[in-house]
Formats: sequence, C-alpha cells, structure tokens
Amino acid sequence: MNRLWKSVIIVLLFLVVTAFPFINYASPSNNLTVLVARNDNHPAKTPTERECEMVVGLAMNGKARTKGLPLGLWGGEHISMEVTERRTTIEYDCAHGTIDQRITLDRRGRFDVSGMQFQERGGPVRQDGELAGYPVRFAGQVNGKTMKLSVRNSVTKELIGVFTLVHGGEPKLRKCM
Repeated sequence: MNRLWKSVIIVLLFLVVTAFPFINYASPSNNLTVLVARNDNHPAKTPTERECEMVVGLAMNGKARTKGLPLGLWGGEHISMEVTERRTTIEYDCAHGTIDQRITLDRRGRFDVSGMQFQERGGPVRQDGELAGYPVRFAGQVNGKTMKLSVRNSVTKELIGVFTLVHGGEPKLRKCM
C-alpha cells in the first residue's frame, strides 16, 4: 500500500507543478470561483470590425447577414438604374420602372424584388394622361461592379428582358420616337 500512495502523490505533484503556470484564479472583486486557463506565449487576438459585425448580425436576427445594393448609377445597353437609400428607378428605351424599397443582396450577391413598370411611347404625352403600370419582378446577381438583371412581368410571367449593368457605367439608351 505504501508504494501505491507514493505513486499517487508523485502523479498529483506532477499535475500541480505542470498546471500551475496555466491557471489563474479569478479576482475576488467579481466573486468568481472559476479557474481560468491562460497562455501567455501568444498575444490576444482582437476581432476585426467585420468579424464583430458578422457575429452580431447572426446573433441578433438568426439569419445570414445581407448588404444593400451599392448606391448610385448603374448603366448598360438599353437600361439605366439609379439606386438610392429608399428606392430604385429604372429607365429603358421605351419604358420606366420603380422599386419602392431598398434592394438587399444575399451572401452570394443575389436579389429578387417586386416593382412596377410603365410602358412609354414616342411622341408628345398629355399632362393629365397617367401611364398604366403593371407589376414586375426584378431578379439579379451582383459580382463586383457588374450586375446581371432579368425583368419579368409578374402577371403573365413573360420575360421582358435580361440586362448587364455596370456600377458607375454610362447608360446607353435610345428613347422611343
């Protein structure tokens, strides 16, 4: 039995001696009785602002973080898109459209929002004549400064057009005559 006690004491001493540099008792001011392991060989890593935003964004709403479509002018062949904080206006050769909400992108840069489109025609327009609009879906994907956009009539499901736009690019419109 004597040998067993000596072995136990040696093992315990070994554990205490090797663990002692890594254990720090909590300060009495915070009433914690928890042991905290620490490693002084490496400086503490401070999370970046983006990492903090990602953690907070996930914790607050439980969904993946989204970001808004970059504000400003997007231009392409036969289309111009002006994105503001609250709404987006689209100008085509012979039509215009509106999106009355902020466009948000998912983590892959995609969006799918509803809006209204108004057909135009060449020639003078009466001041009291309102254009009849129809509902459309604007679906697209942004990759860097380039956007692929498809516009579809929500009622008939007819594809109105597919466009490539560039953020800050010059629109190339040919208005109806």
